[in-house]
Amino acid sequence: MQPTAGAQQNAFYSKIVLWLCFAAMAWGNLVFYPRWEKPGSESTIAWDVEGYYWYLPSLFVYKDLKKQGFKDSILNKYKASPADGFIHGFVHEKSGNYVLKYSSGMAVLYAPAFFAGHVSAKALGYDADGFSLPYKLSLQLWGLLFSFLGLFYLRKLLLLYYDDTVTAIVLFLLVLGTNYFNYAAIDVGMSHSWLFTLYVFIILNTQHFYTRGKARYLYRVGFLTGLAILIRPTEIIAVLIPALWGLESVSSLKQRCIFLAGRWKTVLIAACCAVPFIALQMVYWKYVSGEWIVYSYQEQGFNWIRPHAFVYSWSYRAGWLRYAPMMLLAFAGFFFYWKHGRNKLAVLLFFTLNYYIVSAWNIWDYGGFSGRAMIQSYPVLVFPIATLIALALRKTWSSLLLTPFVLLFLYANIWFTYQAHGGGLLDAWCTTRAYYWKIAGRWSVPKEYDKLKDTEELFEGTPQSVRIIYQDTSHFCVTKERHSAEAVVLPASLASGTWIRVAADFQCFQKEWSVWQLPQLVVKFTRENEEQKVRFIRVGRFIEEGETKRLYMDVKVPESPAGSIKVSLYNVESDKKMCMRNLEVSTFTD
Repeated sequence: MQPTAGAQQNAFYSKIVLWLCFAAMAWGNLVFYPRWEKPGSESTIAWDVEGYYWYLPSLFVYKDLKKQGFKDSILNKYKASPADGFIHGFVHEKSGNYVLKYSSGMAVLYAPAFFAGHVSAKALGYDADGFSLPYKLSLQLWGLLFSFLGLFYLRKLLLLYYDDTVTAIVLFLLVLGTNYFNYAAIDVGMSHSWLFTLYVFIILNTQHFYTRGKARYLYRVGFLTGLAILIRPTEIIAVLIPALWGLESVSSLKQRCIFLAGRWKTVLIAACCAVPFIALQMVYWKYVSGEWIVYSYQEQGFNWIRPHAFVYSWSYRAGWLRYAPMMLLAFAGFFFYWKHGRNKLAVLLFFTLNYYIVSAWNIWDYGGFSGRAMIQSYPVLVFPIATLIALALRKTWSSLLLTPFVLLFLYANIWFTYQAHGGGLLDAWCTTRAYYWKIAGRWSVPKEYDKLKDTEELFEGTPQSVRIIYQDTSHFCVTKERHSAEAVVLPASLASGTWIRVAADFQCFQKEWSVWQLPQLVVKFTRENEEQKVRFIRVGRFIEEGETKRLYMDVKVPESPAGSIKVSLYNVESDKKMCMRNLEVSTFTD
């Protein structure tokens, strides 16, 4: 299988773009949002990354893989994953030992950074505890370098099939126009950019095996595939690439089977190259639990019958295509790629199966926005994108048609990245449709818009025909012991306008930082003992510790209101006290 002749001696434009992209990534990593110097949960080693990394200090610093006796001191010292208990593992029922949740593949990749950080910590006088500043900085820099290796070799791969101009455009759009930038430069500890690089290596070595015929390339594919599986077991679908690469139709499968059967020793050795990685995880499980195989994700799993494809792709909270719209070019490119592309059987089947697996995971938001779990498949998806761009460049009208979309998607990604870190408008947990469309593309908005994270209704005009229907100076407080304080129940017939406004003075004694536990001001319309309408805002979003502040919320009156209106202050399992007084309920029209 010979690729289209696209490689060029100089490939000037793609080389310039490659270095510009790397400069942008270095700026994001070290200047714009240097996670290595951030405290707590914003640190490089936090949340999932801390879980991936936990093997290394457990083994090489504390020598305690089983009992994890050091965990509480580290969790309390760095507060990198501010959640109740030890979220990176669980106590095995039979052995009584801790089993870490994540497999050890990322720890293998992190190891050079860990050892560099360990040596540096001792030499520079930092705590050599596995988590201090030198470890974070080493991991951040190593992750940046690994990302750059992926881009460097992706350029080489693309130049085998496309010309220099197309390759340059694809690299530019990938880095600055998709969520790859965030995970290759800023949230670089996460697994996605690392897997991206591994997939580039897998594809490139597969390409060389079929064009140069050297067995060593297939051995490398086996090695890299084993490592990818150790990082995420679902990456076993990587075997589709060496199995199908170069095939253009189902009818050619027979020839591929004959080809590989004739080289069965090479294939067997390549498969054996993956075995040590899989065995490594099994040995760990056996050591800590006494069992060779442990499902460490416990209650988390997949819904194979009804995958969450739509919400995974389009959710306002976490949708992949919502927050990486540049990848819509891949979908547009599939039509042309099927007609003009190479390796389409491998590309289309891999994408389809991977998309199915990723969206079938029951935690479909993956703990944040942007659909990050698709990033490792981008080395495959760049092919339909590159084909689309190559065809668009042939005619002026098609270039003009595509350019506005490309510019819009570029702007969107730059805006998303900035607001997720520097600007603060994006909320990975609470973005709703109403909030999204109020902030999209803007660089600053009124604080009032935060109410739209909880309710879809926000009155922005000047109230007309205002009429106060209730006033009360009493105190209503919620605490750890008292979760709900019912302030008033009014006849719904009093709401003669199109809106009601509930206002009160709120006193915050101690700030609650968990968004899910923030106290709520709740307005409920009830008819014949059934809820007709419920709206709430989390008042803790708008008030600081020790502050007393007057806040209000507006609710549209349902059609033909009947029954009652209940106003209450509700506390969701928070141990922080908050009080409300000087309650006023009014009705008004637009």
